[in-house]
Amino acid sequence: MSDRSTTASALPGWFDPDLPPLHDDLAVRVVLPPSEADWQPATRPGLEVRLLEHIGGDSPRVSVQLRLAAGTESASLGTSVDLELLVERGEIGCSAGEDEDVWPARLYVRLPVEEEGASAATLSLSAEEDDAGEGRDGPDAALVYLATGHIAASDTERRRIDTTEPSRWLPGPVAGTEVMPLHGHGTSNVMMIRWLGAVAFRPRLDPLGEEVLVVAGCLHDADGDYPVGTWIRNPVPAWQSWSGDPGTLVYYKSGHFAASPDEESVPAATNSSEVTGSTTTTTDSGGADANGARIDDA
Repeated sequence: MSDRSTTASALPGWFDPDLPPLHDDLAVRVVLPPSEADWQPATRPGLEVRLLEHIGGDSPRVSVQLRLAAGTESASLGTSVDLELLVERGEIGCSAGEDEDVWPARLYVRLPVEEEGASAATLSLSAEEDDAGEGRDGPDAALVYLATGHIAASDTERRRIDTTEPSRWLPGPVAGTEVMPLHGHGTSNVMMIRWLGAVAFRPRLDPLGEEVLVVAGCLHDADGDYPVGTWIRNPVPAWQSWSGDPGTLVYYKSGHFAASPDEESVPAATNSSEVTGSTTTTTDSGGADANGARIDDA
């Protein structure tokens, strides 16, 4: 894969590099519902990993969700570079040299490869406190989406964006939707999309495909309904209109595929569940372009 910064030796310490590739054919649509999530122990104690995508080779690419194991209130993620993450629940502690920080839930972070001599970030995943101020533990207490190998070597901008900040929302591609641009570099775009009403649209942000993680609510297309925790990767032939229940929130990425899939193929979803899509009014829209956007860090 061209212009990707990760090497096999730079994979995160919690990831087993001997794992076989998973969903490594970018021409095939992948739908992973939460009901079929395969959580496995990570190589670091106290962590469990849900592997979404693993593409091997000289420039490996990995997409996962990480959570705390039962009875665990905090677990080390080790020293990490070339990471893109969204804190879904709990918080992440970050230590780089003498600097320490805490990243709360719904924070979006990009950590490209550091310049030579710079201190790499050491991360830990911790449970959020309950209403009484007591620490929680276990799988429901902390959750993070994390990807490595997606950041181009030429993309050196760090990001730390609070996605709960209301002022960051912009009008969406159609009435009843809003977008929050998070990052843009070259062909790659990252954003949050939320539905204020039951409307549908077909994104046209990039000709290579899209990746979606449902963070809240329920997403729909002609093939089915996708609740919170569903991860979807659509190549070009599988593109169609998205709709969502009011309040639906998705984490959306496009332009980070290495090569255009075969547009003559008609890929099928990897899960075989039969589901019924909802009926909405569809609008074909050019979408909101975050390409090249420079967003001030939170």
